[in-house]
Amino acid sequence: MIKYDTKETLKTCKEAIESGISPVDAIQKGLNVGMKHIGDAFSKSQVPLPVVILAAKTMSESIEYLKSKMTKEEKFEPIGRFLLGVVEGDIHDIGAKILMPILQIAGFEVKYIGTDVPIKTFVEEAKKFGADVIGLSSFMTTTMTEQERFIKELEKIGLRKKYKVMVGGGAISEDWKNRIGADGYAPDAPQTAEVARRLIGK
Repeated sequence: MIKYDTKETLKTCKEAIESGISPVDAIQKGLNVGMKHIGDAFSKSQVPLPVVILAAKTMSESIEYLKSKMTKEEKFEPIGRFLLGVVEGDIHDIGAKILMPILQIAGFEVKYIGTDVPIKTFVEEAKKFGADVIGLSSFMTTTMTEQERFIKELEKIGLRKKYKVMVGGGAISEDWKNRIGADGYAPDAPQTAEVARRLIGK
């Protein structure tokens, strides 16, 4: 994981399963440790963003392989459901793609609905998915207001109390979160997962 070598990581996952290690342990005591190392190093500016992206890709593929090897008893029971998307007018999704495996490690079932997502689609997908937390990503200052508009739309249709709303992205700050009445914000992926867990009482 630390070398973000997908081929070797998948090979090691296969060897772990063949040697009798459970898929759950392989994720929690193996992949998780490696990705946490990458996340910590990134937060200290010890590794560049491309390394985090490659590690996240390795993590996602490895998790999918290990999940396919779980028995019925081992099947992943999420602590909550996290709907994630990039707001309308914005196509920058690097942060969202890094965040997905981190949220999975933290125990969430994650549904990513892509970039340039209209408010109406966020609402519809949240209902269908049964989301506990909705994550709105915005990289550009010109699309920040979509996050505010989404919260106002939830209030308008009487669903604001149903979902915890987190905001993030290059232009977002704690001050912006407070100004628009969102529930959570974090400056990086590991902290985002921690805040999300806290928001749903986990």
